[in-house]
Amino acid sequence: MQAENGKPSANLISNVYQLEIGNGLRFFLAATLLAAVPPLPLKDPFLDNFVGNWSVSRKMNNSRTIESTVRGEWVLKHQFIQLHYGAGENEPEYEALVFIGFNGTAKSYVCHWVDVFGGRYSGVGHGKLDPNLVGIEFHFDSKEASLTNMFEFNPETKSWTSLIRQEENGEWKTFAEVKWEKK
Repeated sequence: MQAENGKPSANLISNVYQLEIGNGLRFFLAATLLAAVPPLPLKDPFLDNFVGNWSVSRKMNNSRTIESTVRGEWVLKHQFIQLHYGAGENEPEYEALVFIGFNGTAKSYVCHWVDVFGGRYSGVGHGKLDPNLVGIEFHFDSKEASLTNMFEFNPETKSWTSLIRQEENGEWKTFAEVKWEKK
């Protein structure tokens, strides 16, 4: 449609704008829906070793030993292993929820640790799988101090150990030595 002066009419311009806006909106919605689709389930043989019910013995740096349980399972559409310390116990002395996943972009593992000590001590650690594919050391940094947690899996005994160390006054000290046995 053209106006008498040979230029496009206001109706034509309005229709073109509506078509362009409609196409732009459809593109935006399609892109949003594609971005919202979760990735495929994480396939990770190392993390698979955490699945199950475990008896855990934690020898603290003060020589005190704490016995508890841990339940490991895939959660959040198979993107994280959840470790539930104190799972199944009536009144556990220690309880924590730990989520371990893999960041494909950074090619490293991430560990979210939340426990009974509250938000001040919750943390996010990062680590890489060792060359032998049996261990990973997570590094947690906070304003108070740094902490590491080295998980190692023994494929022969199908058990785990964990060495937790923290930095105190510039020196690394053992906080806890942990042994996991399958129930």
